[in-house]
Amino acid sequence: MSFEKKLMQMKGMLKNNNKPASQKPRTAPMRPPQEQQWKEIGLTLKENKFGFVFEKKIDYPFDYRHGDVVLGELDRVLAAWKKTDYEHPFKLEGNGGLVFFDTETTGLGGTGAYIFLIGILERLEDRFEMTQWIMPEPSHEAAFLYESNLWQAQDSVIYSYNGKSFDWPQLHSRWTMHRGTLPKLPDPKQIDLFHGTKRIWKNELQRLKLSVIEEQKLGFTRNGDVPGHLIPAIYLDAVKSGFPEGLAKVLYHNELDILSLVSLYIRSSDLLMEDLSTESSGAYTNIGKWYADLKQYDQSAAYLEHVTLERGDAGALARYFLAVQKKRNGLNEEALRLFKEAAPHLRGTVEVEAWVHAAKLYEHQMKDPAQALVMTGFAKEAALHTKVRQSILSDLVKRESRLEEKKRKKAAESTVHRTR
Repeated sequence: MSFEKKLMQMKGMLKNNNKPASQKPRTAPMRPPQEQQWKEIGLTLKENKFGFVFEKKIDYPFDYRHGDVVLGELDRVLAAWKKTDYEHPFKLEGNGGLVFFDTETTGLGGTGAYIFLIGILERLEDRFEMTQWIMPEPSHEAAFLYESNLWQAQDSVIYSYNGKSFDWPQLHSRWTMHRGTLPKLPDPKQIDLFHGTKRIWKNELQRLKLSVIEEQKLGFTRNGDVPGHLIPAIYLDAVKSGFPEGLAKVLYHNELDILSLVSLYIRSSDLLMEDLSTESSGAYTNIGKWYADLKQYDQSAAYLEHVTLERGDAGALARYFLAVQKKRNGLNEEALRLFKEAAPHLRGTVEVEAWVHAAKLYEHQMKDPAQALVMTGFAKEAALHTKVRQSILSDLVKRESRLEEKKRKKAAESTVHRTR
């Protein structure tokens, strides 16, 4: 049978597997019939008290290079984080284990969607070690989950790419199917590199898929990788037929995902601590904004000031964020200058906000309603060319009216003062 015809049958297989594990008869799992065939791709069959699971181990020396990044640089990065005097989600406390973690599933959710492959990478004393476990078929799920040892990961840090939103909740869901049987799954600290990637490269990259990040930021291009949407069908075909060729490609896909987690953490950490030369103005502005959101204002200012000083007009957004900080700290003249420099180079709602900030500073701190009125006029003009809420336009009209009245009063007071 051709591979295409096999894929056509997968939908039927997926439907047949939609029955939750908890509703199936609890019989002793049989030894997987595909044992000899799957050995051909480096899988070893292991037995534990719940059944059988396939396992594969791969070792990497510290000088192993994945794209532009050497895995052993992880130690340098961890040491650098410990020396910092500011807080960040990527900074670790304590000396717990590090687990780079990824899964492959038969679907995106629901009780019929199984995790069938769990891969982790750990740093050992003399090397990195990757372990991948594959579930022979659903009756061995408890054995498969137990063998991962993730129930012992309470003191570890779990690194993933969108794992906090997908992989770990999916794992927890499958674990729940065996509550009372398996040890309780802990709630360890997690570093989700997808969220960090969004914070650093928002609006800099069109797509945040891991393979895109690899090519554009990690210097790694996948060759011979299997498309993600085919992975469930390939696994189900391998379970049914025993043929391991497609499954070997799925293992390789998972391996690359996990190696990229290490490279991405190293690359992101360098940008968050010391690298101020290799990235775009937008990326450094995003990092400055991230630190500001974390209330690490000194670190935020360091990035934003770098962009405003070194990147010219490309630093308009950085000027805006820096101005907000200056205003918060009472440095009104500096804030006003930065808002006025930034606003003409901004677009959209943020341009309106920059002019409004300038108007407020002129009105309340500089006591200059005439200039505040000019800034409000610029804000109103920008708002008319931007899709902003009607309430913003209404506020600008009210501000304009109030400032015109203030301007008239101040002019009248000045006239009275001159005639005395």
